[in-house]
Amino acid sequence: MPARAKIKLVVLDLDRVLWDYHDASSIEPPLSRIGDRIVADSRGVKITLRKGVREFLSRTKSSGIFLSTCSWNDRDKALMLLRAFYLDKYFDYIMIEPHPEKQEMMRRILDHFRDKGVEECDVLFVDDREDMLEKVKAEFPCIKCLRFHPRGDVFDFSELIGRVNK
Repeated sequence: MPARAKIKLVVLDLDRVLWDYHDASSIEPPLSRIGDRIVADSRGVKITLRKGVREFLSRTKSSGIFLSTCSWNDRDKALMLLRAFYLDKYFDYIMIEPHPEKQEMMRRILDHFRDKGVEECDVLFVDDREDMLEKVKAEFPCIKCLRFHPRGDVFDFSELIGRVNK
């Protein structure tokens, strides 16, 4: 197996990765900010941004690495959350579609970044669900995949920054 290329693109799932909430599609607008890391929907459902997310995104961007999302959600609602947390500005490409075929989304993400010198082996994909990671691995075996989960590969953004810079 060839040595892994330097990471040029980090692709992040949203639900249970950037924030603790399980389904951005189920939120009910409008959203209100309760604090720097907490927003609530119109029913009072609270969504908490994970610790270290902004620092991770900022450091990753400042090191010249591209950022993209890859999320199975209602696009408008997930974008509302990204904007409520002021995270949308960090992403070079936002891929949010209402279906679970993340390998299809990843194909379009790769197509988008190919003219910027990003190849399959330059990508790190982070998701909380093993089945989504398996779909992407089956289609793109060179993409490095990490499960963001307490029993997964990583569950802390300060640890994730170290994995990106390896």
